Amino acid sequence: MPESSYTSTRACSRWPLSVLEPICCSQMTGVRYGSYATPLSLLNVLFLFGAIQTLLLSSAATLPLRQQPISNPNGICALLVLTRGYDCQEYKVPTADGFLLAIQRVSSRKLRPSKGPAFLYHGLMQGGDIWVLDTPNRSLGFVLADNGYDVWIGSTRSSRFSYGHIYLQRTDPEFWNWDWDDLVAQDLPTMLHFVHMQTNQLIYFVGYSQGTMTAFAAFTRPGVSGMVKKAAMLSPIAYLNHVTSPVASIVSWLFLDKLLLVGGVHQFNISDEGGKQVINSVCRKLKKPDCYSNLLSLVTGPNCCINTTLISFYDKFELQTTSMRNLAQMAQLLRTGRFGMYDYGWFRNLLHYGDFFPPSYDLSEIPRSMPMLLAHGGQDQLADEEDVRHLMLELPNTAQVLFLPQFAHGDFVLGHSARVLVYDHLLRFFAGDPPS
Repeated sequence: MPESSYTSTRACSRWPLSVLEPICCSQMTGVRYGSYATPLSLLNVLFLFGAIQTLLLSSAATLPLRQQPISNPNGICALLVLTRGYDCQEYKVPTADGFLLAIQRVSSRKLRPSKGPAFLYHGLMQGGDIWVLDTPNRSLGFVLADNGYDVWIGSTRSSRFSYGHIYLQRTDPEFWNWDWDDLVAQDLPTMLHFVHMQTNQLIYFVGYSQGTMTAFAAFTRPGVSGMVKKAAMLSPIAYLNHVTSPVASIVSWLFLDKLLLVGGVHQFNISDEGGKQVINSVCRKLKKPDCYSNLLSLVTGPNCCINTTLISFYDKFELQTTSMRNLAQMAQLLRTGRFGMYDYGWFRNLLHYGDFFPPSYDLSEIPRSMPMLLAHGGQDQLADEEDVRHLMLELPNTAQVLFLPQFAHGDFVLGHSARVLVYDHLLRFFAGDPPS
């Protein structure tokens, strides 16, 4: 064997993925000019990259779902749960498209969980920490654990508490190339399936804000809804026709989402350059010199019951980064009044969906047998009363409704009176007791 051929073949054998070895070696040893092997063509390089990507994703998708917990000194368990005297286990759960989600399992040290698994799913620009941020008697994660539930807390792909991606970095634009439909198709089903596999029981589901929106869409699929025993939706959102939140309305109707996407913005955080541009545009429109001092109310509506002395503590964890396409899809739905998939524009819709218009999620496909609680507030400028009524008309079953006239959007997870007014009602709903 000529030296050049031997060297090329030896170089091939160093590939750790044996499935790539015949491809690599056939290209490196196939055609020679003089004593040198021809380099890989661009097409072959792209093919190899695609093969590696496919193998990584397929390996992530086939990881065992009955996993052992991991240790993370910067995770929700270490920062917010163990220090409060509760047991907590941290898990890293892969999606089929390569994201590594965080799930925590929380239980009381005083009471053995006997009432089944309860899964808590957060809203837009949040993480699972929202369920354990307040004191134990005011945080729903701890309240459920103290009442005998096996509590599981999920964090979606954009949360600072999740574990990134199997080969993409958070600084890569491709890391943020996803929208709300991916949360519907990937994140929520993956996490529910993981909890179901770990416990072999049907799940009590609690969603908040965009977490309810994701659940409504995902529950139209039998493979997802079949894992859920009961669902409690806090500040439920499906339709956004009557949103009066100044930030959401101005961003949508000034088409700032489109401007930012065209400008190459892939991720959104109120603290980065794109976020500051958005908030400054809102301030100018509202003729306010400073929006940041009252930003929460400008987004959610006038919250009645949040402890203002804890705002600085909350700000350490919220608001978190999300993808620009996720925000853009929310703006699309606000402008159109639809409850449906991402609108790529006529031509790309035709390629993606086979139609000029994106399909809608059919709420009538949610099983009629699924018991559901809808808890909403009269001051909520994101989950507006009219939109909640529209949602109720679309649901196939008659949901139990809790209406609190004084509550705005943030009060349901951070309000000091949520324990008595909301969580106790939720506990009775899960237990099968009649509402008080």
